[in-house]
Amino acid sequence: MLNRRISNKRIPKDFDLRWPPKAEDPARIPIVSELRKLLPYILPNLPLLLAALAFLVISGALETLVIILLAPIFNQLSTVSAASTPTVPDKFAFLDSWLGLRPNDFSRIGIFMIVFSFFKAICLYLAEYLMSYSGQNVVAALRRRIHAYLLGQSLAFYAKSATGKIMARVISDTELLQEAASKSLPDFLRQGFLLIFFLGLIFYANWKLSLLVLLAAPVVLGLTMSLGRKMRGMSRRTQENLSEISHVLQETITGQRIVKAFGMESYERDRFQRATEQHTRVSIRAARLSASVSPLIEFIGYASFVPFLLYANHEVNRGSLGVFVVFVAALFRLYEPVRKLSRMHLNFQQAFASSTRIFELLESPVAIQESSSASELPLLSREISFEGLSFSYSGNESLVLQEINLTIQKGEVVALVGSSGGGKSTLASLLPRFYDVSAGRVAIDGVDIRAVTLSSLRGQIAIVSQETFLFDDTVRRNIAYGREDCSDDQIVAAAKAAFIHDFVLTLSDGYDTRIGERGERLSGGQRQRIAIARAVLKDSPILILDEATSALDTESERLLQEALYNLMRQRTAVVIAHRLSTVRLADRIVVMESGRIVETGNHKTLLERSGRYRTLYDLQFAETEG
Repeated sequence: MLNRRISNKRIPKDFDLRWPPKAEDPARIPIVSELRKLLPYILPNLPLLLAALAFLVISGALETLVIILLAPIFNQLSTVSAASTPTVPDKFAFLDSWLGLRPNDFSRIGIFMIVFSFFKAICLYLAEYLMSYSGQNVVAALRRRIHAYLLGQSLAFYAKSATGKIMARVISDTELLQEAASKSLPDFLRQGFLLIFFLGLIFYANWKLSLLVLLAAPVVLGLTMSLGRKMRGMSRRTQENLSEISHVLQETITGQRIVKAFGMESYERDRFQRATEQHTRVSIRAARLSASVSPLIEFIGYASFVPFLLYANHEVNRGSLGVFVVFVAALFRLYEPVRKLSRMHLNFQQAFASSTRIFELLESPVAIQESSSASELPLLSREISFEGLSFSYSGNESLVLQEINLTIQKGEVVALVGSSGGGKSTLASLLPRFYDVSAGRVAIDGVDIRAVTLSSLRGQIAIVSQETFLFDDTVRRNIAYGREDCSDDQIVAAAKAAFIHDFVLTLSDGYDTRIGERGERLSGGQRQRIAIARAVLKDSPILILDEATSALDTESERLLQEALYNLMRQRTAVVIAHRLSTVRLADRIVVMESGRIVETGNHKTLLERSGRYRTLYDLQFAETEG
């Protein structure tokens, strides 16, 4: 029934898949504004681009000369009687002296045509190569900038942003920019220079007739600009729909276990189909619009050619056959750049729509920023303090933490306990500045952590969380993540401390065995022990254990307890756990409910108070201890 309701439900026309929401119609954003944003990425490649432009100018000039060489050919082929002596001067007679042409010297003309064409091809090759090389560099720099931006974002950003949609901006949108910069731009500039040269040539040959031809220019320009604006809007919607497809696909793949467990294959199939159909509809409209450009431009071009037929006989009788042939050849050659430029204009509108989406991402604020005057944080020597701390994930939401005052002495193990949603993990996440406080401050040895560099702060903190994340890499690299300078002996020692060494030796390639995406080739307990080994190797003075033993079976937990206790005794530890064996031996237990601290003390004193901790103990721990 659920699948039937979903599959029959139509998507509203105004359904908005965009993130973040746009402030204005992208088709109305000036292209100059988009180019100005790209300028910092273009400037490092400016010498190459200028060289490419020079080669394009030379290739355009050489192609124009090839067409001009038609004049002496047809002039020498034409037989003009005394009665039909030319009444107008030959505007291309200068070629005879420049090139040393003699009557009926067709071989020399042919040689010059070959030479000009050869050097034109060389210049065109160099220009396109340099433009493509520069375009690749520009897009690569932009991708690096996006990646660096994403690395600097807070966890709040990722909490409200779909992974698939972010990836679409990094991959799909930049691919369109790369296509435009590496392929369309060189051809666009080449056709632009050819247009300029051929316009100059036809005006030189016959300016009156050229003005008559250009009566169609406003029609072509208006049509191109109008279609371009429509294409830009459609391209943005196409990319947004593609982002939605990427988002749905990413969730389907990463959530396969849940999809299969709940029998939701049909639901996910319908969900993907709706996203695909919406993308297809917009893409077809964009293709229809793009396909209409060339036929329209060609029709206008042929229609505007009719006046030449009226002048042909008149011009030939006047004896200027060579000039007329050059004029007609240049005119036909002129319409190819016009047609291509019109179509490429639509391609650039698509690229600028992607550029708008990319810079929307880059211009969104970074929640966690390092102060320009940030200093290095010295090693912890006294205490960690949470002072008058309040926090909400958004200014419009209710407070998750309220008036937290807590001091943790160096070397102290503090356990945070309480019901789910009480704020334990959130409080621990404020220490490494995954989020910034809404009020109050977090300080280490009296220094506000917002006043120190993120690298020096996070370099002192090791974290083992409930949701263990391992990379699709070798066991060795996963354990050494964050410690590229460590030796093999140190990696092995960390693995032994986490009781994972013996298991690693049973793998096909030992420490060089790849463990798959998110460590899917390992059990939950094995993944957790590798994460603990990673924390051991980091050897940081502050340790955060967020349900670190939750994925372990009884045997694995027993093996790890001694290692964890040794690790915590040498460090200042914040432990979030429900298991009695971890909580009972903490120096201090902090009980949290609804974002507030309601009790503090050790295991024994809290049980004697018969407060909230005693209730939690009776509900969760009594059976384990008994």
